[in-house]
Parts: sequence; structure tokens; C-alpha cells
Amino acid sequence: MVAVNNLLSHLWVARVWQNLRAKRISIWQCYFNRLSWLALIPAVSVYIGFTQVGWVLGGSERNFLTPESGLMLGATLYIGIILGISCIGKGIHWMEKTYGSGSSYRTCVVLATYVATPVLLGSVVFVWPILWLVLTVLSLTAAISIYLMFIGVNVMMQVQENRGTLYSVSIMTIALCVFVGMIITEVVLFSTVLTLTIR
Repeated sequence: MVAVNNLLSHLWVARVWQNLRAKRISIWQCYFNRLSWLALIPAVSVYIGFTQVGWVLGGSERNFLTPESGLMLGATLYIGIILGISCIGKGIHWMEKTYGSGSSYRTCVVLATYVATPVLLGSVVFVWPILWLVLTVLSLTAAISIYLMFIGVNVMMQVQENRGTLYSVSIMTIALCVFVGMIITEVVLFSTVLTLTIR
């Protein structure tokens, strides 16, 4: 029974990817109709969570960012997400000939955007910046994104299943490098520019 449910879920997700490819969404539609507002979710959530709710690190005192610092952090996160998705799309396109795909850069950006959607939606958890809660939600949404990618690469990029698996692993490597770069940038900004208050 479990195997049947897994097969049906695979078929449903593959059909969604097929419909998405058939729509031939342009890069501008992808950016302005989807990514532009999806990237607002983590940016606004971080601003609210870090300036209004606050967080506790190893003590009883609650830490807050000043509104100015929170705005700077949210803005850089927003820009970083847009640029990060663009870089991942560029990386997918750069590798496409290696794996026997003839897909356009547009298709690669759409793939990157839709695969990242669960993580971006899940980032609303930053409104409550509790470490275990954030890690749990982002881990679950990352697992969903990886699942979507392993199915979506075969359909969107039109590659054979065995090549699609290797292609997906390569995309994960690129995404991880982009993510680490974003984290390092935010940490440097956080430790050198942003101003904390304690209440």
C-alpha cells in the first residue's frame, strides 16, 4: 500500500512539473510573479522575529536587533535570495549539456525557483527565532525541496532518469555552495554592522 501511495505521489508531482514546463514561463514572469514575493517571506519574517520577538542565546536575556539593523538584514537577505536563485539557475544551465539536456536558461531558473519554494515558504518560522523550531521546519522544507528536485530535473530538463539523479546531486552541491556563501555574508554583516539591544 505504501509503495502504491509513493508511486501515485511521484506521478502527481511529475504531472505538475510537466504542466509547468508546458506553460513556458518566462524569466521575468518567474521573477516578478513568484520569486519577488517569495523572497519577501524570509526577509520580512527575519525583520519581525529579530526586531520585535527577539531571541535568547544561552541566557535569560532576550536579544533584539534595532529596527535599522533589522531592515538592513532583511534587505540583504532579500537581495541575496534573488541573486542566489539566479546563480543556481546559471549553474544548472552551465551543467545541462554534460547531462544531455538542451534546456534554456529560462527553464533552469524556473526549476531553481520552484524547487526553492518550500524552503522560502517555511522560512516564515523566523518570525519565532527559536533555534530548534527553525532547524526543524527548515530541515523538513529542505527535504521537500530535494524530493521535488529529484523528480523535477528529469521532467523539466528532459534527461534520462539515471543522469537525472547525478544532475540533481550536482545541483544540490551548487545550491549548498550558494547557501554557505549567503550564510557567511549574513554572519559577517551581523557581527560587524548590525546593532543589538538587550531587554
